[in-house]
Amino acid sequence: MAGFFQNMNRREVDMNSEPIIVLKNVSKTYTLYKNDGERFRALFKKPKHAKTHKALDNVSLEIRKGEAVGIMGDNGGGKSTLLKHVTGVTFPDEGEIKVNGMVAALLELTAGFVLEMTGRENIRLKGYILGLTDAEIDEIEHNVMEFAELGEYIDQPVRTYSSGMKMRLGFSINVNISPDILVIDEALAVGDASFKAKCKARIRKIIETGVTVLFVSHNASNVEEICERAIYLKKGKLMFDGPTKETHLIYLIDKRKSQIEKREKKIKELKKVIDNASDDMLLTSEKESLDKNLAKVESLKNDITDYEAQLKEFRENYYGDKKEKEEKTTEE
Repeated sequence: MAGFFQNMNRREVDMNSEPIIVLKNVSKTYTLYKNDGERFRALFKKPKHAKTHKALDNVSLEIRKGEAVGIMGDNGGGKSTLLKHVTGVTFPDEGEIKVNGMVAALLELTAGFVLEMTGRENIRLKGYILGLTDAEIDEIEHNVMEFAELGEYIDQPVRTYSSGMKMRLGFSINVNISPDILVIDEALAVGDASFKAKCKARIRKIIETGVTVLFVSHNASNVEEICERAIYLKKGKLMFDGPTKETHLIYLIDKRKSQIEKREKKIKELKKVIDNASDDMLLTSEKESLDKNLAKVESLKNDITDYEAQLKEFRENYYGDKKEKEEKTTEE
């Protein structure tokens, strides 16, 4: 995917327009169960000492029509939960969320299918769920079937489909409904090589029309290619919201600091073992591990120094240029 989104021509975003997505003090907490039995019993009796996980913690943000916004963060940071709120899969425990437009989610492509219904019937069902009229569904039905390339299977029950066929149908429905908001994760395409190429081409075409995009990826270069703005989530909290390059550098610095903290804890444990040993000749592996961890910490510190220098340079260039443009506009 590297370079795929380069040189894209997106429409200008009107930052004075009404937001198309608004999250206001949104929080979401999940209860963690040991097994299915405990989850079932919780339907009748609330567990006394249940563990919980705060997937989103007082998150507020606004996204305007036409913006392409990247979402960065480690696993468990809250990225998926945020997308589930935008797509209406789940709802906040606290706070408000408003989404003013039709959402196409290239996430769990097979979610919502009724297995006993045919592919054609599922197209109509998905259309109804999205609020389309019969006329609007009739208009896109042929395009969905043509894009999915399922042939005569379109009139067979979805339970007879392979997982790849289900994903093709799900993808085809989502990219043919003319969405106002496109939610994309790293699984940008499905199927064989030729179908993947077709999927990527369609995604690029949709993005170039100026549709609002939420893009989740661990590939920062892809995010930077299509998103001028990005947010960084950590343990459910919104850590930073700004230009994608700035967000990425802040994320990298924070990640390196966390890695150093873990390494230094390990170093402390190793030193304690070595200092308390009666015969340090038997501690070869511990000493080797200590040396490796010390070297790694120095390497991580060098990374931070490099990223901080890049961050300083970016801020000087970006905010300096931005200020000059604003002053010039004011003078005119």
